[in-house]
Amino acid sequence: MTNLILLLLAASLGSAPAPPPNWTGQYAPCDRHLDLLKRSHVDLGVRVSTSDAVLGAQFERAMRFWSGVADLDWHPVDDAKDCAIQLVDGTPELFDNAATAARSQFPDRPAFEGWVAFNPRSRLTEHEMFVISVHEIGHLLGLPHNPSGSSIMYFFDLDRSPSLDALDLNELADRHKLRDPAITRVIVP
Repeated sequence: MTNLILLLLAASLGSAPAPPPNWTGQYAPCDRHLDLLKRSHVDLGVRVSTSDAVLGAQFERAMRFWSGVADLDWHPVDDAKDCAIQLVDGTPELFDNAATAARSQFPDRPAFEGWVAFNPRSRLTEHEMFVISVHEIGHLLGLPHNPSGSSIMYFFDLDRSPSLDALDLNELADRHKLRDPAITRVIVP
């Protein structure tokens, strides 16, 4: 009887649904996207393939934000062979909800390429482009949405400056080396 119960328990634990695959598109794959999975210092190639120069500048500003938190450096690249992250112009069919301003891929899902796409129908201010870029890059680094409205990983609050809370820092520290050793582990009750 005990063996039967253990077998049923093991079967139920192993049957968790797999996460859905990442969205796809007609974009050049980033050959170095797996660099985003490294737990040590990384130097990421970032390819800005958007026709919106203002968005490109705000995305680079968001990369500077993350390089101050995670132990990563980044540099712009022009070739998909050298990129780990690529900012692309989204297509209308990529956004089933017109209110969604951007989408990123998640490193723990199949078909991960390191892409972030912005909705071409969204009219955003420079500040909104920056805040959304910080949020989407957080997903590329493996951070999920955070239920706290004080976190940049909250679904969206575009009116304030980006900040990370203890939950974000703990999650990030589980995946990547942080820039400041003093914050490598924050205890969350």
